[in-house]
Amino acid sequence: MDNVSPAQPRILFVTKKMVMGGAERHLAQLLPALMSRGFAVELFVLERSGELEADLAKAGVTISGLRRRSGRVRHLLTAAAELYRRTRRTRPDILHFFLPEPYLVGAAVAVVARQRICVMSRRSLAHYQRSHPWFGRIERLLHRRMAALLGNSTAIVDELVAEGGDRRKIGLIHNGVTIPRLADDQIREAQRIALGIPPGAFVMAIVANLFHYKGHADLFDALGTIASRLQQPWRLMVVGRDEGEGPQLRLQAERLGIADRILWLGERRDVEAILPAADIALLVSHQEGFSNALIEAMGQGLPTIATAVGGNLDAVVDGETGLLTPPREPAALGAAILALASDPSKREAMGIAARRRAMAMFSQDACVTRYGRLYRNLGKSSLGPVQTMIDGGD
Repeated sequence: MDNVSPAQPRILFVTKKMVMGGAERHLAQLLPALMSRGFAVELFVLERSGELEADLAKAGVTISGLRRRSGRVRHLLTAAAELYRRTRRTRPDILHFFLPEPYLVGAAVAVVARQRICVMSRRSLAHYQRSHPWFGRIERLLHRRMAALLGNSTAIVDELVAEGGDRRKIGLIHNGVTIPRLADDQIREAQRIALGIPPGAFVMAIVANLFHYKGHADLFDALGTIASRLQQPWRLMVVGRDEGEGPQLRLQAERLGIADRILWLGERRDVEAILPAADIALLVSHQEGFSNALIEAMGQGLPTIATAVGGNLDAVVDGETGLLTPPREPAALGAAILALASDPSKREAMGIAARRRAMAMFSQDACVTRYGRLYRNLGKSSLGPVQTMIDGGD
């Protein structure tokens, strides 16, 4: 970032660690795309060695930060000092914080470094404030210093407004994904064979790391109840990193008698290749910001069953592109699965509508365009409403 043309704003992004999470995958796609449009971007991570760093480095993105060699609090203080040095050295036009901890650390550094333009992106509903109310109080103070507060779903934007953020400074930018070519029947069957799925099986997929709030246990309860009424044979592909729920979920599957129907695929970087093997996709979280996995499935032409929480309400049109069910209600979830399992024509129609919606509203190109507009407009002397900047107020 040191020797770049001032034609486009220079942006220093700050996040926690580049692991395989939703916000991190979003950044891994966003930063190279911004670079291809002439923006000078750099990434600072509070902790180095995340597995997605290699992809960004290959794309030419400069990454700075420190490996963790001490306890959490001491490391955060050391990382804050390093971020201060990096900010003073590179003098970015914009500092953009992703996730709560980087926001807390980065915004404090920005005050000391006298950074004028700062942006915060919230990627999930602020349930973390319930167990850490002090965090919420600090965030409310920091909001006043931000040039823009961004949410990736309507629910998050509403939450930011309720927190007392200036409505003119709050904007919505949905996630964007690359929409692939639709897989044909030959690719679908080849993937099923590779995964050991029996011919003619009804296949479901859930792509979500194994956290409690992702609702895997609710899904297993639903499947245990309806297993005998599902089209036979059937399979559930479980894709995601185990965050401690795995052993308990495996025991639950054994108890319900569905263990032999579940494919534990773990954390995968080839989700795009796996999804064509499925008939439907599921996302059954108790809370959700905005899920890339959901719109990636839609982009693959899959009907989706999702809980009516957070960004799922933005993505899924109930009865048109998929079905919405209440969270934590296995009975309702089971009924939705049965409704789609028994109606191939409905699945096909919903899948077509889902792909069209993903292409129209949630493409990577549209997402990057919105960020680009915001960054360019933030550099102008007279600032209008953030949403106007995003939507085309060039």
